[in-house]
Amino acid sequence: IVSCILSLSGCFKKITLENKGAVTKDVAHWYVLQRTRTPFERFQEGLQSLGVLSALQQFPQQLQSLFIKLEKKLTAIEVEQLFKFRINFFLFSVCVDAVTLEEILIFATGSDSVPPLGFFPEPSLEFLHCKSKFPLANTCDCILRIPLTNNYTNFKNNMNFGIRNSPGFGKA
Repeated sequence: IVSCILSLSGCFKKITLENKGAVTKDVAHWYVLQRTRTPFERFQEGLQSLGVLSALQQFPQQLQSLFIKLEKKLTAIEVEQLFKFRINFFLFSVCVDAVTLEEILIFATGSDSVPPLGFFPEPSLEFLHCKSKFPLANTCDCILRIPLTNNYTNFKNNMNFGIRNSPGFGKA
């Protein structure tokens, strides 16, 4: 890999202990200024085309949340409002035992926080009418599928176990 990078950068010097710093500096200069310059300039032009760049420059604090994930703990109300079907009985009871709201969101959407522009498609809740006693999720469609049971304690335990023991793809 190193020889490929050196070749691409046009550096055909023999590397010695004495010149390794200078060669590294030359290759880093090439990589940063030559290789990434064009994509960066295209990104800037794209932001300028709709006036986004000037808005970012004028109001950096107000637009920060669109580009930087803020470390904010989810609330049950925020998660409840995300899903089309009201699930407050589930959220309050399951979270008290073992599962956090972030874990529920990761299980259903693949993300531990709500993106600045929201989810597309919107998260939804479905009930399982099959023999599964554990919850299922489709993170591509943001669907949380919960099982129907006659016993609330079993329901709660199975939800906790199912969400906690299915790391899936991890966070998106």
